[in-house]
Amino acid sequence: MSQPTTLILLPQTAWVGNVGNITTYTVVGTKQAAAAYYMTPKDLQTVNLKLLAVTGNIFVQATLATTPIEIDWFDVYQLEANANAASNTAPKIASNASLGINIEGNFVWMRAQVRDFGSGVVQFVKLSY
Repeated sequence: MSQPTTLILLPQTAWVGNVGNITTYTVVGTKQAAAAYYMTPKDLQTVNLKLLAVTGNIFVQATLATTPIEIDWFDVYQLEANANAASNTAPKIASNASLGINIEGNFVWMRAQVRDFGSGVVQFVKLSY
C-alpha cells in the first residue's frame, strides 16, 4: 500500500485580533506521521509554509513518542512573523512568507503550532517526504 508523501500539518487558519476580548491565541495543528514513521531510517522532511499578513510565532514540532502526550513535543523550527514591523526587518518579510525548509531527524510525528496568533492568515503548513 502506498503512503501519502504530502500531509497537512495546519490547514488554512485565519485570525482577526480582539474577537470577544481575546487578542491572541494558540492554534495547534493535527499530528502527522513523519518520514521515519513509514520509511525507517529516513530522516529528511520538507515543511512548506504560506503566510499572509501574519503576526504570531509559527513552530514546527516533532516527537519521538509513538503515542505522544503534550510534554513529548519539542520545537524543531520557529518563524517569527510580525505584520506590524518596519518594512526592512526580517519579521515583516516573514509575515507574508512562502517558504520551504528542510528538517532532519528520525521523528515519529510532526505538527505545526501558532503561538501568540494576533492576526493574519496561515494559508497552510505542509509536510513532505
